[in-house]
Amino acid sequence: MSDITQRIDSITKIPVDRLKTIIPAPRSVKIELSPRCNFRCGFCSLSARVTQPKKDMDFDLFKRITKEMLDAGVEEIGVFYIGESTINPDLLEAAILYLKEIGMPYVFLTSNGSLAKPEIVDRIMAAGLDSLKWSVNACDEAQFATIMAVSPKMFRNTIKNIQDAFKLRNEKGYKTKLSASSIEY
Repeated sequence: MSDITQRIDSITKIPVDRLKTIIPAPRSVKIELSPRCNFRCGFCSLSARVTQPKKDMDFDLFKRITKEMLDAGVEEIGVFYIGESTINPDLLEAAILYLKEIGMPYVFLTSNGSLAKPEIVDRIMAAGLDSLKWSVNACDEAQFATIMAVSPKMFRNTIKNIQDAFKLRNEKGYKTKLSASSIEY
């Protein structure tokens, strides 16, 4: 191994099992169930797409690739990527149910929270969602409207949805971990 390779490896701390020509599957993978989103956040690459996607992931394709991922050693699947998965709650619930049915150890979701009404959150928690993170990248209505390019009242709706999810989780005894991130610009 060359000196530069040794220096890079010592800095990046690449595990030995990843220093092979055939590497194992990643431990965690995100899958974009829906490429659609009801926000147009200035920091998100979705807003840079020339043509906005309109079609969600085919469920048979989802089942095939996630089963292959599990068989390859993937331990965690995030049922989101750039789009907002709660835009299609039926697909989201079905995806979580399927992942738990095939034995996926950990299923997680990050959501902007605006569409996550209690009835949707109840369905996905009951389906076995392990972790739900809220991404609220503003500290007040004015920032929310500016950064997310939506009505300021959606900030209040989003905060209410997050509060309702916490209450619902506790009342029903779901084990779903809840967290949130917020940024003050």
